[in-house]
Amino acid sequence: MEIIDRVKEIARDYIRERGIEIVDITFRREQQGLVLRILADKPEGIKISECEEFNNFLSEALDEDSVIQDRYILEISSPGLDRPMKTDKDFEHAMGKALEITTFEAIDSRKTHAGRLIGMDKDNIVIESAGVSTVIQKNKIALARLKIEF
Repeated sequence: MEIIDRVKEIARDYIRERGIEIVDITFRREQQGLVLRILADKPEGIKISECEEFNNFLSEALDEDSVIQDRYILEISSPGLDRPMKTDKDFEHAMGKALEITTFEAIDSRKTHAGRLIGMDKDNIVIESAGVSTVIQKNKIALARLKIEF
């Protein structure tokens, strides 16, 4: 965890100045070796060029800092449109958008729900479908994703 905390610290000013949010960071051994994977986003979506610039900055800064002693691969990318929603911030960004939700236990006799996110508070979200509102406790959500609409 020490490495991930240091990476966040090194990136803090860079991402703040550019309005970038780190969605997730993992550092683990995979088949190709050690991989530092960062999922980054912006409210309007992050561009490939912005991921590339962030990668170049962070690669150089990490080399200077020597926080990672072993050889590693640095990957910075967008989390994608269909990424799982995990945090309150994820749900706030999705307000008014269509969601697909799977719950750990049945709510209104089913475990899968789809609808537009119309409200939330500390413990619950509210989705609406066909004029019917459903309250879902956040701790009952197994998986929530944006429904991709074309």
